[in-house]
Amino acid sequence: MDSYESWSSHQNASTAELENRLYRFLQQCRQQQDADEVLQQFHQLFIQADYCPDETIWDIVVELAHRPYAEREFKYTLNRCSYTLANPWSTDPRNHWAVPALVQMFEQVPTTPAAMAETQTIRKLSRLFTQTEQYDALRRFANLIDDPAAGAPIAIDEQPVGKQLKRYPFLYDSSLLTKDSDQQQKNQVGKLRQEAEAKLGVQLARYCDQQKREGSKTVQNPTQLPSDEFAQALSYYTGKVEGNRSHRDLAQMFRTYSKTVRSFRDFKEEFLEYLLSPLADADPRYVNNHFRRSLRQYLRETLSDFDDQRLTDFIVITTCQKLLNFLVVQGRQQPVFRRFWQLLHDAGQTLTVGLLLRVVLFCSAVKPWLENRLTVLFNHHEKYVCKDVPWLVNTLEHTNIALLTNFGKFGYSFA
Repeated sequence: MDSYESWSSHQNASTAELENRLYRFLQQCRQQQDADEVLQQFHQLFIQADYCPDETIWDIVVELAHRPYAEREFKYTLNRCSYTLANPWSTDPRNHWAVPALVQMFEQVPTTPAAMAETQTIRKLSRLFTQTEQYDALRRFANLIDDPAAGAPIAIDEQPVGKQLKRYPFLYDSSLLTKDSDQQQKNQVGKLRQEAEAKLGVQLARYCDQQKREGSKTVQNPTQLPSDEFAQALSYYTGKVEGNRSHRDLAQMFRTYSKTVRSFRDFKEEFLEYLLSPLADADPRYVNNHFRRSLRQYLRETLSDFDDQRLTDFIVITTCQKLLNFLVVQGRQQPVFRRFWQLLHDAGQTLTVGLLLRVVLFCSAVKPWLENRLTVLFNHHEKYVCKDVPWLVNTLEHTNIALLTNFGKFGYSFA
């Protein structure tokens, strides 16, 4: 009778109520047991899917797995259950190992027929979870926490691109968060990003100071760029590029000018000149080559219904977002980035990333959109070995320098 009443109460409870009971159970397990014991229970509940010492919790999981739309909704339950354990473990160095161990479990869900229909259903839902963007984000989170030094050292060139996420804090938000990420997860990712940016900023500052002084070379180059390329990039992103003005100075001047422009149509013509003047100065081909003509035509066609209007924040932000789509990559499902690759090949990393920097310095509201566009490229190539996509790795390194030195908040001026 007790079992029937328990089952009946679960049937009558809302999905949110059942999920919250499940999350509280996992929290209590984490607080009262060692990580390996918690992982074993998680495995029995969602991977082996045939046992739980707490029958009430087993009944809740079975009920959730059999609810209408479970194939569409259960991924959110699994995701939240995973982060209920992974987030606290990620802040405790003693339990860092448990985060990738948890994620790896989902790659080992049994495919053989199960004795119980409930087991078969839960296993199916766990396998489906590995095909979702939620699982992809969780896997990247595990890569971020995983300590590569724990095994035999592998040269970065031989490692998958996905293993380099830790090096690029500007990719964290778009790589680690999904539409259903709760505030706790957003806070955790924000904290990890802030810490990584501060650490890298200090490393860059110390290395720059060392480069200016004679004597011992004790501070290692924190980037994957050769020293001379690093120095050239740093000088370009923070130094004077036109007369006595930096990219930041020129962006401020153009922002001031844009407030006086008569129409959106006029703005687009001036915007083209602002964007491409460094490329044209460095390479006369960009005075009137195919890339310039394509970009001019694209800008002219962008929001053309607004051509006769004065600028608004909406017009500026939307235009800059569309511009970054044009320059970097358009979509996520089947990303096409031929134009970006060609620009890198023709103009080089420094000038290309400098062009992107000019966009976000002019309109800082689209900096997250630039980060998102580069994340699309990163995620698309994350299973590639680094040596097979040197153009992408170098671009990410340049972007790190450009964004940290112009937007970083670690109390050091590189100019």
